[in-house]
Amino acid sequence: MSKPPTHTFTVYCCQANGQGTTHIDTVESPDLESAILAGRKQCLKDWNGGKTGSLTLDDIHCLGVAAGDVTILYWEDQPDW
Repeated sequence: MSKPPTHTFTVYCCQANGQGTTHIDTVESPDLESAILAGRKQCLKDWNGGKTGSLTLDDIHCLGVAAGDVTILYWEDQPDW
């Protein structure tokens, strides 16, 4: 049985409580729904240092998804006051 073809998505995530910064990463998935989950899981892994940590998947909110591998030239989601 062959695997479905995958597509590249850029996923933007943050903490569900609105605190912290924005996580941006590229994932390979067969569809949008799978990309959202893969992006949330990658965010959780990165923020927990690859180990089981204080955050859970329920703590990660997907802000948005872009088609393809997007190159971020500048991002500043924390105001410098």
